[in-house]
Amino acid sequence: MRSKHLNSRNVAWAICLIISAVACIIWSQIPSIESLPRLRIALFAIQGFSMLGLVFFFPKTNHRTALKLILLSAVLLRVLLWPAPVSDDVNRYLWEGKIVASGENPYSAPADDARWENRRDAIWEGMNHHDRPTAYPPGVQWLMGATTMISPSLKSFKILALVGDLTALLILFALLRQQIAPIRWAGFYAFNPIILNAFAAEAHFDSLMIAAMLGAVLAAQYRKKSAWLWLGIAIQIKLICLVLVPLFLTKKSLRSSWILPLILILPGLPFLSALPNWLTGIREFAGSGAFNAPLFSLLASQEMHLEIVRSICFIAFGLFAATICIARWRGLALIDSALWMLGALLVCSPIVHFWYLAWLLPLAALRPSFAWITLSITMAVYFIAWETQAHFGWWGFEYQIAAIIWLPWLMAAIAQHRFLPTRLLAKPLTPQPSPRFSIVIPVLKAGPELQPLITSLRKDTTDETEIIVVEVASQGASSSQDNIAGTRLITAPRGRGNQIAAGISVSSAPWILVVHSDCLPNANFTEPFQQAVAIHPNASLIIFGQRFDKTGIGSLMIETLNELRVVFGGVAFGDQTMVLRRSALEQSGGFPAQPLMEDVEASMRLASQGDVIYLGEEWTVSAKKWSSNFLSRFFLVIRLVASYQLARLRGKARAAAVSEKMYSQYYPSRDQEKT
Repeated sequence: MRSKHLNSRNVAWAICLIISAVACIIWSQIPSIESLPRLRIALFAIQGFSMLGLVFFFPKTNHRTALKLILLSAVLLRVLLWPAPVSDDVNRYLWEGKIVASGENPYSAPADDARWENRRDAIWEGMNHHDRPTAYPPGVQWLMGATTMISPSLKSFKILALVGDLTALLILFALLRQQIAPIRWAGFYAFNPIILNAFAAEAHFDSLMIAAMLGAVLAAQYRKKSAWLWLGIAIQIKLICLVLVPLFLTKKSLRSSWILPLILILPGLPFLSALPNWLTGIREFAGSGAFNAPLFSLLASQEMHLEIVRSICFIAFGLFAATICIARWRGLALIDSALWMLGALLVCSPIVHFWYLAWLLPLAALRPSFAWITLSITMAVYFIAWETQAHFGWWGFEYQIAAIIWLPWLMAAIAQHRFLPTRLLAKPLTPQPSPRFSIVIPVLKAGPELQPLITSLRKDTTDETEIIVVEVASQGASSSQDNIAGTRLITAPRGRGNQIAAGISVSSAPWILVVHSDCLPNANFTEPFQQAVAIHPNASLIIFGQRFDKTGIGSLMIETLNELRVVFGGVAFGDQTMVLRRSALEQSGGFPAQPLMEDVEASMRLASQGDVIYLGEEWTVSAKKWSSNFLSRFFLVIRLVASYQLARLRGKARAAAVSEKMYSQYYPSRDQEKT
């Protein structure tokens, strides 16, 4: 029956890959970037939704096989996009590369200057902004020159972009492993339409910056001096990485920070005489117009003067950046602070082209972001700019179109970070280096059917690990305690939340693993938990995940929805096997002693205290309770969860009262209750 489960998941994943591949094939056949904008919008959105399927339907397999599957699929999609036309930016890469390769200074004059008249070829014609000095840093100028010397063609720059792209993916694999995160999250980058179309299709060299930036982050995670080297290279490719410099400044890294100035200074020395022109080019680029920027569009739509709008955006970014730096120096993880910093930069910038999102998408794969993944789909509307040009003679779109792109992003951000204000006001969690845990198992009545679960748990724990079995008091004392030796049996009032609360009250460990009686753990399940405790010191809730022992389309849908909710919303069900941090529970009011929705309530309380960590090490759960009346049960659960969360907006007391009523709906006959 297990193979059936894997087959249903495999089939769903394969369908998503085929859909994405077909979209890539069609995209690559569009003759130019300007043509068929509505088709491009549809294809982009299809790729975006396929990305979600490729992540959340990913087959359950071992780590090595998962790496191969993601990498080979990523390469396939990129190969299918090879025929796609490149961006006009690539013409500038090649044109300036020829200048550097010939020994001349690309900063000496703008492209339309008379000194370059003998270089006005087809590549020059395909460039944009001939009147502006180049804004590209010296480091990438050398790279463009070297690429041109090897092969002076547009395709050579597409190869360069793909090298950076796939290198970034390989580094992302290493970071996911270091962070004890599911390897399938690499799909948020590998299969993302932003990434596919920016690098495999249009060949923007931002992929090289991303690879260097991820190299810096990975080196910093292991406290390597080379972090400054890779950060400097990232800045030499794209200046926006300058905003990350304060985030790398820690007491231990200061001694090796001298590496950064060397990397920033040395490549520019051969161009020194004309570097003032480069600074002019940067200034002109930064001050040239506005397009598809959320804060800028919002303010400008109110008919404010553009210089005032620009000043407000600049000040807003400064405030955001200062806040993020302070949070970083007070302990915020480098990955989180870098994601927030780049996100703030995009939100406050006057211009946001679709490929700018690529700057932060690998970080959003390490910390799955509902907002940025949503924007990866809604950014499809970006391509309406070419329809505007075709009909009205100017490239861009009205503020209403920007709202269509960015409003879903804002709503997703609010939904995912709804606990952030409470968390900022909460008392910092006490340091908890110990991964010691107690196990609490709520049951209707303890009996010999628990033995397989207890045996599995004991294989990966010591005798010192408490296993507390909590049965319903109304069932009377169990006569089967001898059959579940090595556990402690207590009783509690009916309702799983009441039972778990009773078990926690008599346990002594700093972490509490809540296990449902109808599930079985993976082998060596304690190892990823212990690693997560070490890697994420601010974790308040750690979740293993859930896979059914028997599954079809319906149960696959349940697994997916449950995973979506916890990854993007931080709210878990008990079936996903939760590990609760005792100190965070105590600070949030304790475990909710209520008969139903105790898992949802506990998740929300813990999310307001610290990080919710999803391991993706799914335990096997019995599908028996879903074997009959599937649809009625499915919609009942949806209705109860929605009703509970609405009641929760009115306070914990109101939600607890609603829980009592829900219990009678979920278990219409108490003697049918199964815990």
